[in-house]
Amino acid sequence: MQYQDKSVNLKSIMGVMSLGVGQNADITITTDGDDEADAMKAVADTMVKEGLSK
Repeated sequence: MQYQDKSVNLKSIMGVMSLGVGQNADITITTDGDDEADAMKAVADTMVKEGLSK
């Protein structure tokens, strides 16, 4: 996950929290690996389900 030129592993909640992402902020999430498409879909679905994205 990237926010304001800082990157953290989305698996690390402490790393994500350290970014201090505010409401309505733009973030970038990237995936890598054999299951990257499935991983991105899961992240996107979760963000929509939790009201964090449209």
